[in-house]
Amino acid sequence: MPPRETPVQQRRKKALKTGVTCLASDFSYICERKPDRIGIIAEGDSWFSYPRKWIALGADMNILHHIEDKISRTNTANLLRLSSNGDEAVDMLSGNQKETLTKIFQKNAAHINLVLFSGGGNDIVGKRDLLPLLREYQSGFSAEDCINIPKFERKLASIALAYDELIDLRDAYIPHARIITHTYDITEPVDKGAEFFWGLIKTKPWIYPYLQERNIPKELHIPIVNYLLGNFKNRLLTLAEDPGHQGKIKVIDTQGTLRIGHKQDWLNEIHPTKSGFKRITKKIYAAMREEEPTLPAW
Repeated sequence: MPPRETPVQQRRKKALKTGVTCLASDFSYICERKPDRIGIIAEGDSWFSYPRKWIALGADMNILHHIEDKISRTNTANLLRLSSNGDEAVDMLSGNQKETLTKIFQKNAAHINLVLFSGGGNDIVGKRDLLPLLREYQSGFSAEDCINIPKFERKLASIALAYDELIDLRDAYIPHARIITHTYDITEPVDKGAEFFWGLIKTKPWIYPYLQERNIPKELHIPIVNYLLGNFKNRLLTLAEDPGHQGKIKVIDTQGTLRIGHKQDWLNEIHPTKSGFKRITKKIYAAMREEEPTLPAW
């Protein structure tokens, strides 16, 4: 009788078969055994890691779910998922998270072809970030008047520096790899957060409460979001167009893919539905295949 497989062996066997893992050690394992596969590192926020309806079960609910559908068990790619709900770009490229990413790049340098990154949205509309960017409403204010422009500009600068840090890591350890990132669609602030397990677990909204706290009228809510995320999009596109960044980072402008406030496109205040995420992912995946044409067709 052959010896029984240990839990680690079973886990790695599955990772080798699917080409997908959340553990850096297992990613190294499958890269060593399948070095001809396209190596993909995915780091990001909830647009990469929003949970399924029943946490482990349910429909695809983020960009990486849809990418997994295309590459899993095809023997074409090894994917390491590092993303986490609520992550901010600045946090991902500093401290322990940056150290972890650096070690992964160093150890697996020969096997990494693409770095998928989703970051910056939480830095702007996160629960600890949005309120300081908003001014108390006064009669006659426009959407732009409601925003503390100097603070917002500093915020954009800090996010851009995080992207610069990611590019620097790429240059130092995986200069042959391409970073692929995306912009964020314009959402409608609503008094509704997320719900799981038939509403037994709920979260508060991410944007609406802070607009309310600043007494900003509803007709300015969408224009404010448009100003914040539109300017962030422009900053990302400018960063990618920098002559020093050519061939290093590709920004996929997905903004405008989803209809503002449409229930078929938005699950809650800041997260798309399954079909919404699928439409966004299709654009990102097309860019991935431009870099690596042997990835499975959409």
